[in-house]
Amino acid sequence: MISNQKVGTQPLALANTIYFAAEYIDHLDVLIPQVQLIAHKHRALTVLPEHYPIVGKYLLFAIKEFLGEKATQEILDAWAAAYGIIAKIFIDLEQKLYDELGPDERDKGFVPLTIVKKENIASGPIVALTLERRDGGKMHQYHPGQYITLRIKKNDTFHNRHYSLLEPFDGKTYHIAIKDEVDHEPKGVVSNEIIDNYKEGDTILTSFPAGTFALIEDAKHHLFVAGGIGITVLSSMILELHKQNKLNSTKLIHCTSTKEHAAFSDELKSILSENQYLLLCQGEILGKDDLQKFLTPDTHVYICGSVPFMNAIEDYLAECKHPTSQIHIEVFQPSLSVLRNAVKDKATTKSI
Repeated sequence: MISNQKVGTQPLALANTIYFAAEYIDHLDVLIPQVQLIAHKHRALTVLPEHYPIVGKYLLFAIKEFLGEKATQEILDAWAAAYGIIAKIFIDLEQKLYDELGPDERDKGFVPLTIVKKENIASGPIVALTLERRDGGKMHQYHPGQYITLRIKKNDTFHNRHYSLLEPFDGKTYHIAIKDEVDHEPKGVVSNEIIDNYKEGDTILTSFPAGTFALIEDAKHHLFVAGGIGITVLSSMILELHKQNKLNSTKLIHCTSTKEHAAFSDELKSILSENQYLLLCQGEILGKDDLQKFLTPDTHVYICGSVPFMNAIEDYLAECKHPTSQIHIEVFQPSLSVLRNAVKDKATTKSI
């Protein structure tokens, strides 16, 4: 998560949350989908009620500094009231999420899980980990689309990162994939540290599954659109549909740099027919016409990839006049920093 902090997306996500809360103060139900998503991230990072007054204090300092002479006491009091309302909503939602983890207090924080398997997939840029709990505690159930959060310590500082779960829960292990970020600036601190320095038998601090991204159970048709490593979260959903014998209503488009870097392609090809699986590599362009071939009016579309990739897919879907209520995106960055017109009115708010 440190890279997001360096480039400013996490602070922007917080600022947008408070801004939207103030703008929609009389209709906060509009914000509930976004607030729920952030609450899951907060629980995964073990944010507690006592942290909110600290954030509020420095938020008001920042507002006062930004407004300068315009920062009257009346304005500051109004912002404090808005923050208090949104903080109370977060605290209440997050308490419910903590309660769902049961009575074992260890499970509400980070617990040590053992790396029982570490292997390279997709010709090297991606490493898969299998994690197991060995302290006698419970491994918590999850639904496909959720993630776990890993915490490492480097240079006397803790760093956290969310990783999507790869497969439906087997009752005892978690499976995740980590992409080597050597060509990315700033480099992924957590991902590169785990790939370079963690081995089978090591333990790593982990918080239990969280996240609101999920299959729409009553959907008649599913279209999954993945960009690069975005296939990780979508593959678990496809495998769940396979488990439920519902793959006949499922299609997948995966855009990646090369066929060799197409993670999980062999497994997905073994369960999806040729007309259900479109793999596009560098030089092959995904356009509106490709999407239209896979769409029906009742198709639910699940998108995961880089922000520019997802924005482009959303633009294509808008050109196709596909219902926004049937578009679901999973973002690997703090989500409110990449919202584009998501909060216009309750009827058109996307599931983000």
